[in-house]
Amino acid sequence: MSLTAKEAFSKLPQKLHNFFIKYPPRPFAEYNTKPSTITDPKLNPFLPNKNPESGKWHSPKFSLRRSADLYKMARKFGIEELLPPTPKKYYEEKYDNKNWMRGVLTQKKKRWERELPEKLEAREQAIATMDETIAAVRPGYKKQIQKREARKKTWF
Repeated sequence: MSLTAKEAFSKLPQKLHNFFIKYPPRPFAEYNTKPSTITDPKLNPFLPNKNPESGKWHSPKFSLRRSADLYKMARKFGIEELLPPTPKKYYEEKYDNKNWMRGVLTQKKKRWERELPEKLEAREQAIATMDETIAAVRPGYKKQIQKREARKKTWF
């Protein structure tokens, strides 16, 4: 014995039933996948939306927890694709795109560890060009450089 659409709809849990009354299933209504304005007819109840007049953001009509409950209920009945797109990922979708080797292949390190090679390179360059830098500021320093060069011991 097969059920008609009305009979199947009436057998849904009350929460899902009420949700689909307020927000029709996907084939009958389109919903945005990204946040939009509150005046948009494709308003997604699971996403925050912006008021264009005041510029303030309205929180989603259904919180992440409530949307997760609805999704899990709909999944039990095999109708999760009828729900509007949710920002949260579930089950297979959650694990398909997961980066399993994060932090193993390249570790984050502390800030000083990450910046150390650049810092040492900059320091070496500063030491190499120190005489020119000082000479640019103090013109009398050029004589000291010349004296140092003259006193330098050589092997030949």
